[in-house]
Formats: sequence, C-alpha cells, structure tokens
Amino acid sequence: MTKSSTFAVLVAAVALIAIILGALVTSLTRPIAATPNAVISPVFGLWHHMIGGVSVVLMLALAIGLRNQLAWIALAAGVLDAFLGFTPQTFASILHALLAQIFFGSIVALAVTASAVWKRGPDPIQDTWRPSLRSLAIAVPAVILLQTTLGASYRYHALGVLWHILNAMIVLLLVLIVAIFLVRQFPEHRTLRPGALALAIITSIQVMLGFTTFMMLILFPETSLAVVITSVFHVTTGALTFAAGLALSILIRYNAVEKSRTGA
Repeated sequence: MTKSSTFAVLVAAVALIAIILGALVTSLTRPIAATPNAVISPVFGLWHHMIGGVSVVLMLALAIGLRNQLAWIALAAGVLDAFLGFTPQTFASILHALLAQIFFGSIVALAVTASAVWKRGPDPIQDTWRPSLRSLAIAVPAVILLQTTLGASYRYHALGVLWHILNAMIVLLLVLIVAIFLVRQFPEHRTLRPGALALAIITSIQVMLGFTTFMMLILFPETSLAVVITSVFHVTTGALTFAAGLALSILIRYNAVEKSRTGA
C-alpha cells in the first residue's frame, strides 16, 4: 500500500466509527418514552459528533494531499454531513445518513485509486456484455444508494419498510449477476475478481442482517439489546456495501474497454 492509500484507509476507519456511533444514537432514541437509553444516547451522540468532526479534518488533509476531484467531493459531503448532524428535522436526518454513506464510500474509493495496484495501470478486459459492464458499474452503487435512502427513511419513520425490502431483492440480484459474471469470465483478474467477491459477500450478509433486524423488531421492543445490536450491524454493513459497490464500479470502469474502442 502507498502512503496515501494507507492514510485513506485510516480516514475511512474513523468515518466508519462515526457511522456506527450514529446508528447507536438512532437506535437508542427511536421510542419517545423515557428509558435509561435517554441517558446513554447523549454520550454516544457527543462521541458521534466528535469523531465525525475528526474524520472531516482528516479528510481535509487527505484532499490537500491528493488534490483530485473525488477527494474534494468526499470532503464536501463530509462537511455538509457534519452540519446536517445538528439539524433535527426528519428530511435532514435522512440526508445526514445518506451523506455519511457517500462520505465513507468515497474515502474507500480514494484508497483504491491511491493503491499500488491501481498505480500499476489497468488490466484491460473487453466489455462485450449488453447492457455493458461500464453501464452496470454505474447502476450498482446507484441502486445501493437508493437502498440506503429507503432504509434511512424507514428508520426515521418517513416511509414504510415494504419499499426497503423490495429494493433489497433488486440490489442482491443485480450484485450477484455482476459478481458471478466477473468471477466466471475473469477468474485471474487481479482486481475485478476480489472486488466482485467482496461485494457479493458483503451484500449477502447485509440482506440477511436486514431480515434479521426486521424479525427482531417484530419480536422485541425497539430499544431492546437484540434490536439495537442487529440495527447497528445492519447500518454498518450497509456502509460497507455501498463502499464495496463504489470501489468495484471504479475498478470496472478503469479496466473495462468497450468493444468499439478495441477495434474488434
């Protein structure tokens, strides 16, 4: 790993901790009734804001070092997300959760583009699929981000759970189709195969956690330990899913060459 890639991994780790703490705060404050969680939640909230602020400062240093468009986009997302974290309105809370995913995913993507493997140059593959792999590379993170939006809307009681469940099936199907194709067609590719396997595994775990969380909400109170733990794991794995999807998207577009460009 290069120094820039190592530092990006550090920033991503800090941002992920902030996401975990944010998920804890949301899980502990969902009921209106006063519970012992009303005392615990502000502590997690304070740490959530502090660590989130640290991640933005670290991202500023990374952006200054890398000086590329993706780094500045990640920084902008982090700064806006930090401001929205202090806004209690439902729409702002949903956007706060969405930007946190974009912030984290962009940092992971920066770690990929700053890695030694990336700097060695692409390992070209012919993109002969229809729809093209390059098109699907855009669709995968977009559908995952939609799923994050639907999940946040459900957590903040802006939407029902049905749309979140239905889109989860679409996400899983799309990810598995792309991942299986890449693994079968390019089994020796140094970046696409591991990237596809990682996304398929993380997405599968995420879907299982989603259904587990839904069942826990049916069986137990919202602030029970079982529901809080599964909810936090579900949100955390959701962030990892989007990051893996965005990383694979970038890798596909870096390596896949359209048939017309190969002269074939």
